[in-house]
Parts: sequence; C-alpha cells; structure tokens
Amino acid sequence: MTFGEKLTGLRKREGLSQEALAEQLGVSRQAVSRWEQGAALPDAAKLLPCARLFSVDVEWLLDEEQDGEDRLSAAEFLQGTERPSVHRDWPWYIAGGIVTGAGSLGMVTMGILSAVFPVVVSEAPAGVEWVRIYTGLAGFLKAHGVEWLFALWAAVALAGLWLLAQPPIRRREQTASQFSSWYAAGVAVGLYGVGQTAWYVQLGKLRDLPVLALFLAAAVWCTVRQFWRLGGEPDETRRRQERIIALLYTVAQGVLLLLTAEAGFGLVALVLHIGVYFICAAAITWRRSGRGKH
Repeated sequence: MTFGEKLTGLRKREGLSQEALAEQLGVSRQAVSRWEQGAALPDAAKLLPCARLFSVDVEWLLDEEQDGEDRLSAAEFLQGTERPSVHRDWPWYIAGGIVTGAGSLGMVTMGILSAVFPVVVSEAPAGVEWVRIYTGLAGFLKAHGVEWLFALWAAVALAGLWLLAQPPIRRREQTASQFSSWYAAGVAVGLYGVGQTAWYVQLGKLRDLPVLALFLAAAVWCTVRQFWRLGGEPDETRRRQERIIALLYTVAQGVLLLLTAEAGFGLVALVLHIGVYFICAAAITWRRSGRGKH
C-alpha cells in the first residue's frame, strides 16, 4: 500500500474530510489531495504530526511493503476504513441520550407539577422592610423542600451531556486552540459567585459586597482574557466561529447569573453553570475535530 492509500484509509476510518484533515495538520486541502493521489509526500515537519494524529508509526506510513496496521491484514485494514467512526461511538451516544433524557424528564416533570399545583411562598427576613414572594417553579421547590431533587435531576442531565461529549474528546482530533477552558471555567465560577452573592446582599447581608465585587472582577478578567486569546488564533474562520461560541457562552452564563441573583437557586444554579460550561467545551471540541464543517 502506498502512502496515499494508507492516508486515505486512515482519514476515512476516522470520519474526516480532506478539509478537516488539512485543518488538523495546518495545510491546505489541495495538499492533502495531492498526498492521497500520490502526487506528493508531506515534508518531515508534517509526517510526525500526521502519524500521531492517527496513532501509527511514520515508518509504517512510508513503507509500501507494510500493508497492515497493528498486525491486521491489508484487507482487514481497508475494510475497517469503510466504517464511519460514529459506529464506534454509538454506546456513548445511547448512554448519554438515555441519561440526559432521564434528567431532563425529571426537571420537566417537576415544572409541570409546579404548574398543576401552584404554590405561593413568602419570605420576610428579619431586619429588612420587604417581603419576597416565590411563585412558579421556585415557589413549588421551596414549599415542598425539594430543591435538592431538582438539583439531582439537573446533575443527571449534566452527566448525560458529559457522556455525549466523550466521543469527540476521546478521539483527540483537535489541534491546539486559543480557546482556554480554564478561562471559561473562571467565567462560570465568577458569574455564579456574583449571582449567589447578589442574592445574599438582597437579603440584607451587605457585608458580602466586597465578595461580590471580587467575583465580578474575576469574571470580567476571565472574559476579557478569553477574547484576547481568541484574537491570536491564526485561522480567521476558526477565530470567528470560536468567538461566536465564546460570546454565546458568556451570554448564557450571564442569563444564569440574573436568574440566580433574582431567585437564589443555589445548588441548582451551580449545576446549570457547570452544564453550560460542558456544552461550550463540547462545542469547541466538535468544532476543532472538523465535524462542524458538515
């Protein structure tokens, strides 16, 4: 088997298009096409990344006398290349779908119950002149003391999203990106802290104002640093797309901040913040893997 035949087989086995593979290796799609047609070979600087991407040896790629991969015959290897990678991922998708569905169903059920059996809960903390009224889902949860159950269902849904995100993460097809998961986590933690502390301040705990300012400063700093990093992404298309994802992520976290500051969801809000973080991480991983182009 020639280098071009092996590269074509490996690419198809992983479910990558020529354009996606070119993005992984930092070359043009035309270069990948020439390699697969046997019109050219990649230079030494691209051979090792190519081999690492597919977990094979450079020697195996270049040696036309070796027809199989990892002791497989050439026929078995080629047969394996015709199977889309998603076929190997179906257990993750099935498990993730079931778990996510169960968690979502639990939350929806509690939402329906709160509509069928409406409850109004009033709260008048000592030392303040106002009374807070809870209605809808928040009132139902507080009246029956089942906030923990709603948080549990949210955690189950989050676990399902984690399972769904595993295939692209485990394939490790992404190249280095300017998007920082650490700054994204900082935004989530900072905004959750702002919302929760703002809720305490509304209850009259004014001594928490410095903590609120600290959380707000941390969230703003992480947000600014994230967008600053994305400005250094060399690929214009990917830079634009990842900026959009980062913007939507920040807006979603901000909405959760407002909900937390208004209703004080506590643990539920924390689970939701983490859930949005995982969704964003999965979106970035999916985009880097080249699936976002199809």
